[in-house]
Amino acid sequence: MGPALIFLILTLLPSLASGQSLPKVRMAYTSINIQMTPIYMMKELDLPRKQGLDVEILYIPVSSRAVQAALAGEIHFLTSGGIANINANMAGADFVGITATLNTFAFKIIGQPGLREPKSLKGKKIGISRLGGASDFSARFALDRWGLVPDKDVAIVQIGGEPELMLALQKKAVDAGVAADPFGPMALREGFSLVFDLSQLGVPYTMHGIGTRKSIVREKRDIVIRFMKSYLEGIHLFKTNRELALNTLKKYARLEDLTIMQGLYDEYSQRLIRPVPYPTTEGIQTIIDHLAKTRPQAKGLNPNDFIDSSILKEIEESGFVKRLYGN
Repeated sequence: MGPALIFLILTLLPSLASGQSLPKVRMAYTSINIQMTPIYMMKELDLPRKQGLDVEILYIPVSSRAVQAALAGEIHFLTSGGIANINANMAGADFVGITATLNTFAFKIIGQPGLREPKSLKGKKIGISRLGGASDFSARFALDRWGLVPDKDVAIVQIGGEPELMLALQKKAVDAGVAADPFGPMALREGFSLVFDLSQLGVPYTMHGIGTRKSIVREKRDIVIRFMKSYLEGIHLFKTNRELALNTLKKYARLEDLTIMQGLYDEYSQRLIRPVPYPTTEGIQTIIDHLAKTRPQAKGLNPNDFIDSSILKEIEESGFVKRLYGN
């Protein structure tokens, strides 16, 4: 019996145990974009079942609702940036980031035709998904860098998800918007302007990852490890199966044309999404430093209080990731 077959049998054993019901877990993802594709693949292929989990993966487009559901115990895992964890914890919650799937700004600021540089945003309205979320933080961080005062020089308007932002741009309800991929390039193809690609800032920033509550890590560590193994397998399939990844994204993003996504896929699969996406203190520190400019209670926060690398470390040290990639 070959090593690959042995590994397959071992991963399937938990779900094959006769007469044993699987632990039920619920996860929420809060936006539609390319970096979520490993999660879509987890759902499509039911990867958590291989780890002995019965996981329901839900789309909750309003991040504040997902956070409330997690605090109420209705959601065990959710996609969250560092800003979501910090905001919740400053209000008394116990969230922790266990990955930093994207550890830099990966938004594009898209504007109406003719808006082609940051200074042209003065006196304009810029659309974001939700106040207090990743796009809101990214917009405020960038405006501050450019010497523009948010809510004074530039109005920040809460729109909803990327599809809603596209509609707002088309109807000229906003002058510009903070768009994730693939919606940024789609807007450019429709004739909108690229005001700025925030990835060019070169700043470490925990933009997207998976979060949970510290109490869950403490009390249900085995379930957290098994869940994260399924996520790492989703990343592996995303990075190694181009056709499956693009078709999965096409389904969830409800897109017909794959040409834009093909170039994006190469960037995300080869450079931006790492096989083991450890959270970093640098990405959290960027958020703390910016928040402290307007919120004194953020001063002195310790970035290590908002991340937990031990789950991924334990999985990697077990050899699971090496076996996935055939090393």
